[in-house]
Amino acid sequence: MAKNGKKLAKKIIFAIVAACIIGAILIVALGLEIAFVISDKIECWRPDYEKEDLTEVLNKTALDDTDYEFLYAQTGLTKAGVDRALSRGAAGKARIKQIQQDFFAEHTVTNAKFAPYVCTDYIEKNVANIYYEKGDILISSSTHISGVRIGHAALVIDGTNVLQANAYGSVSRVSSAAEFTNRVNFMVFHVKDETADRKTLNEIVDYAEKNLQDIPYEGLAGLLSNKEEISKTQCAHIVWYAFKQFGIDLDSNGGSMVTPYDMANSPHLELVQVFGLDTQKLWR
Repeated sequence: MAKNGKKLAKKIIFAIVAACIIGAILIVALGLEIAFVISDKIECWRPDYEKEDLTEVLNKTALDDTDYEFLYAQTGLTKAGVDRALSRGAAGKARIKQIQQDFFAEHTVTNAKFAPYVCTDYIEKNVANIYYEKGDILISSSTHISGVRIGHAALVIDGTNVLQANAYGSVSRVSSAAEFTNRVNFMVFHVKDETADRKTLNEIVDYAEKNLQDIPYEGLAGLLSNKEEISKTQCAHIVWYAFKQFGIDLDSNGGSMVTPYDMANSPHLELVQVFGLDTQKLWR
């Protein structure tokens, strides 16, 4: 009887422990799902003020600070972005007006879930973007794991293509930059002139295009591997690594793992265009 009692007691204890473990797993899973659903409610930000006619300002022979502030509020283009467009003449002015159209439009957000608790948020179309330059960096907060916005980043190779690393089971590759302009938001950054001149930027991009393709994806590169190595990589890490080889550290907090958020707040980067994010808050 005593032996049977001990066996029964062990079974009860095992059942209680198993129930506690299963309960804890279910609670964690429920918490992750709730956070995921909340994070999935992201909106494509648009101005709550009136859209204005840009013709008069765009036809000026020279713009002052007030004009640039007006154009930023109307388009999400900074001085760097406006000047880049205006250097293209009439085509550039037309591009600015198209950017304004998409900037003020109401967009429908769709949530593309591609793994448990992992999702990228898109809108219904590819919006107009500023002309890309070699060495620009594209950053979006559109991807999230549960309630954490991990975002995405890529390095502009030329006017239409980027180098990126974006999913388990894939390798880094050069692909279309259009993969960014139908996301719920994106920012275009230029490396500041005092950080890298055009010659250096060209060298960085050429190095990246030649040496940083076909590298296996690892979402925790920097945590599960040495940040200074490139045997495996993720979207922000591969961009950071390319610049780090030339002595430029784009990781704003210097942690073991670099993220799109870290680079979006790097003092070495200058904003060129923002879409879908509050122009005053950006991704901070």
